Amino acid sequence: MKEIASKSLRTLPTEKAFYFYREIGHPLGVAASSLTEFADLLKKVEPASIKFHLERGDFQNWLRMLGEDPLCEKLDALKGRNITEEELKSRVSALVSSRVNQLRRAAGSV
Repeated sequence: MKEIASKSLRTLPTEKAFYFYREIGHPLGVAASSLTEFADLLKKVEPASIKFHLERGDFQNWLRMLGEDPLCEKLDALKGRNITEEELKSRVSALVSSRVNQLRRAAGSV
């Protein structure tokens, strides 16, 4: 588990960071270079951006690069649900933050 944690929590180069958009052609001007940074930004970006990326599978594609397939499955389960954007933001943020905390404990960095 320590190896998985190290891979998932690593900092990526700028070209592999996750860049948040409101919609196609409308970047928010914020990017995450690590899962920890991603979790922090999910709390701050507008709910419409989270819905946009989740429904397109953008979050899941980026997280797979980090080796976070189980987290992708949890996020996929939220797609197409009849919930408000605020609730979706809350659920996505909670899932990612919980995973970051779990990985930190496994890595011994909490």
